[in-house]
Amino acid sequence: MLKVRVGDLLRQGSLEVGVSLEDLQIELFGVYLQELLEWNKTFNLTGIRDPEDIVIKHFVDSLTPLPYLEPFARLLDIGPGAGFPSIPLKIAAPGLKVQLVEASRKKVSFLKHIIRTLKLESVAAMHSRVEDAELPDESFDTIISRAFAHLEPLVKIVSPLMEPGNTLVAMLGPTATEDHHRHADCALAESLELKRVVSLELPLGRGGRTLLFLVKI
Repeated sequence: MLKVRVGDLLRQGSLEVGVSLEDLQIELFGVYLQELLEWNKTFNLTGIRDPEDIVIKHFVDSLTPLPYLEPFARLLDIGPGAGFPSIPLKIAAPGLKVQLVEASRKKVSFLKHIIRTLKLESVAAMHSRVEDAELPDESFDTIISRAFAHLEPLVKIVSPLMEPGNTLVAMLGPTATEDHHRHADCALAESLELKRVVSLELPLGRGGRTLLFLVKI
């Protein structure tokens, strides 16, 4: 019964953020959930332990940028923890190419396990701080991160890695209009232009999300 309830919640929740999932994708998310719950007993990968909260606050939340991404984008995910947002994005959009850079060794072990278990292609997990990561040339055109509460430290880290025309997708908590002016100034100081702001509410009143899309000048 839990499996059915979680599947229905995921299907409906994803539709509410503009993403339609097929049955096979729902199944993959189900495996992802079970593996995360099992590993979490030992490694504390996430403080969210309720399955339905994981579905909304991790899986559905991770899918919120998808309607704005190119279907074959090359993503660099910074600080994904247990895989958020790029593993859910990859499940929902198999054409994406994904490089995850995570500083926690135990989380990288889980990432490699879940990539193998779900048989995801064109996905790799690297154990490193992003500042020290040795990334292949032209390995990405879009950087994405859900790991930062504030924009300033993120843009300071990633701007030197970006080429003109590259996009940064910063996934922040709820923001107000006055915050967006500050975000634009903060980005411009690092040679980034704020192109789009998307504010939304997660299903079932599980919190707000702001997506900032910034392009390297």
